[in-house]
Amino acid sequence: MPPRSVEGSAAGEREPAWTAERIHGLGVSTDLATAAAVLGMSRSAAYKLIRRDAFPVPHFRVGAHYRIPTAPLLAALHLHEAGTTPERAAGATSAPP
Repeated sequence: MPPRSVEGSAAGEREPAWTAERIHGLGVSTDLATAAAVLGMSRSAAYKLIRRDAFPVPHFRVGAHYRIPTAPLLAALHLHEAGTTPERAAGATSAPP
C-alpha cells in the first residue's frame, strides 16, 4: 500500500518519515500544508508565520494559494543531495567551476 498523504491520514496513524527522496517526489514546489508537515509544524503555525513574512523558507503566492519551492526546503533541512550545492539543487544553470 502506498504512503498516505498528510491530508488523507486518519487520526492516530503515523505518517512515513520525510526523506530527501520523498521531498524530491513532491515536484518543483508544494503547498503550504505539506511544507509545514515536512518542517514538523502545524498548518495553522505555518499560515501565521507566512502572514508575518517569517516562514523559514522562500515562498510565493499564486492567487489565494502559497507555493513552497522544494529545493530551498531541502536546503533548509540540510537534505540536498551529496555533492550538490543548494544553488544547483535549486536549478541554477551556471557551469560548475
